Amino acid sequence: MFLSNYRFTLRQDPYASYDVNSSDNDPMPHYDLTDSNRHGTRCAGEVAATANNSKCAVGIAYGAKVGGVRMLDGDVTDIVEARSLGHNSQHIDIYSASWGPDDDGKTVDGPGELATRAFIEGVRNGRGGKGSIFIWASGNGGREHDNCNCDGYTNSIWTLSISSTSQEGQVPWFSEMCSSTLATTYSSGNTNEKQVITTDLHHTCTSSHTGTSASAPLAAGIAALVLEANRNLTWRDLQHIVVRTAKPANLIDPNWSVNGVGRRVSHSFGYGLMDAAAMVRLARTWKTVPEQQVCEINARHLDKQIPPRTKVTMQLIVEHCMGVNYLEHVQAKITLTSQRRGDIKIFLTSPSGTRVTLLTPR
Repeated sequence: MFLSNYRFTLRQDPYASYDVNSSDNDPMPHYDLTDSNRHGTRCAGEVAATANNSKCAVGIAYGAKVGGVRMLDGDVTDIVEARSLGHNSQHIDIYSASWGPDDDGKTVDGPGELATRAFIEGVRNGRGGKGSIFIWASGNGGREHDNCNCDGYTNSIWTLSISSTSQEGQVPWFSEMCSSTLATTYSSGNTNEKQVITTDLHHTCTSSHTGTSASAPLAAGIAALVLEANRNLTWRDLQHIVVRTAKPANLIDPNWSVNGVGRRVSHSFGYGLMDAAAMVRLARTWKTVPEQQVCEINARHLDKQIPPRTKVTMQLIVEHCMGVNYLEHVQAKITLTSQRRGDIKIFLTSPSGTRVTLLTPR
């Protein structure tokens, strides 16, 4: 397993650890006056803090080993990301990431060429060809009306994008809405609601871990339990199991809809709250999905202006994708020119009438 920084009562795995910033084998966080390097330690504790540790809460996968890859404590370049995401991919099962582009409501960014190659190499060849599992936090830009589809890491088909719900099943103030969110785990909410308890720096415990940064490691811990139940699962198998077992009940969102196969889905919660027990049960009898088929459709070039408060509709007829029997992912690559990108809305509607929002005003 992989996390950015760590220090506590964990089963350290040196083969899963590296300091990319300093190019050595010691990923320990560097202390400063504000304890700014606490983030990875908190995330790591959620996943793998040992049972009966007398210090703090127990991790979800408390028997797992955890590694630290220090990569956010310097210049975060394309090569730094690529080396981190591809570190020892035949040994590491799950990469948990609670980082990404600025959640400021205006940034559109994603992995560069080298990081993209690392993702592709991971899903194709990681874990002996079964594919590395990349768990990603969907982002904390809710107050800025950010949209996680503008984050090229969390909206990738190669990552399992995880959002948050509060203790009461509400959409937290920091949560971003987007169609790429697959599922949800708990985090904080309003000031009167609990936050996440986990390990902290200085051999202490915190009861104030928060944001989608706290949600992604919970998903990583659940994924570790699922892989313990069935080591043969591929990266796509895990996504299928998440979708089939996620629980939308008790999650409060007025925008729940039902898709073409009858599943409830939300741009805030994905398919619902992850259910560790149900996932493990299903994993034990799961049969690997068939090989992925890819079909690409090129739309005609549309040289047309969109005046204010108007829209342009483009219809794509799918006729030559005979090898595709089940729809798993849809990637829309759109190029447009606008003086105010934040004024643009983009929707995608399936033949069965399922409509998702690809871009909201920001």
